[in-house]
Amino acid sequence: MSKLKLALLLSFSLHLVVLVGLVLSQGMTRKPLQPQVSQAQPIIEAVVVDQAQLQKQIDKVAAQKQQARLKEEQRVKELEKRAKDAETARKKQEAEVRALKKKTEQQRLDKKKAEQAAAAARAKQQQEKAKAQALEAERKRKEQEKKKAEALAKQAKEKREREEKALKEAQRKKQEAAEKAAQERALQEQLQAEQAVRQQARNKQVLSEVQKYQALIRQTIQRNLIVDDAMKGRNCRLSIRLASNGLVTQVQELGGDPILCRAAKAAVFKADTLPVSQEADVFEKLRNINLTVEPEL
Repeated sequence: MSKLKLALLLSFSLHLVVLVGLVLSQGMTRKPLQPQVSQAQPIIEAVVVDQAQLQKQIDKVAAQKQQARLKEEQRVKELEKRAKDAETARKKQEAEVRALKKKTEQQRLDKKKAEQAAAAARAKQQQEKAKAQALEAERKRKEQEKKKAEALAKQAKEKREREEKALKEAQRKKQEAAEKAAQERALQEQLQAEQAVRQQARNKQVLSEVQKYQALIRQTIQRNLIVDDAMKGRNCRLSIRLASNGLVTQVQELGGDPILCRAAKAAVFKADTLPVSQEADVFEKLRNINLTVEPEL
């Protein structure tokens, strides 16, 4: 309404300026009066005529002003109507938007409920399916157990029959085995006695062979041993591991004089291979040999 008042004020001011301009223009265009005594009456008429024209102009301006005011009021009414229509449209649009939001929200809720219902239906269907599968599995399990029990019963019967038959056969064979075992036992005892005699003889032979090769190994080490007088009366214990061809694979000190031990190890590695027997039982006792090295001074 402040814009309307401002428009009316501007319109009134413009009309007022126009009216003042007309009045001034009438006064300025009026011819200067010459004083004539004999013509006093016409002068008065001229003044009256001017006032009539002025009133006419004033009425015209007033009419124009009234027309402009009415036109402005009509324009303002139209503006107010447009504003009212716009406000009504805005409210209608807002109502439609609210209704659309409400409808959308309801649709969302309906969709959510439908999804939940569908999920619940699927879950129930899955539960029912799982239950049906469990029942079917239980039925199959019982059926399998029944078949298994029948098979086991049949197997047990057959086994019992076989065992009875086998028992009779075993008793027969046991008797035969006992007789045969007695014979074999007697023969075995005879063989063991003979084997013991042979083993004793072989052990003596192996021991003799081992002692012989130990002596050869000591001689080999003595040949490669570099000694001095400081080693006199001292000794070194060595552990030597040999390959089947007499190759030295490892030498360890077991104790003794450090200087002599270093010389003894050097003598062993210098020999590279030591004398060993090609006979397996003799070599087995030479594979890991422990000996004491004493310098011959």
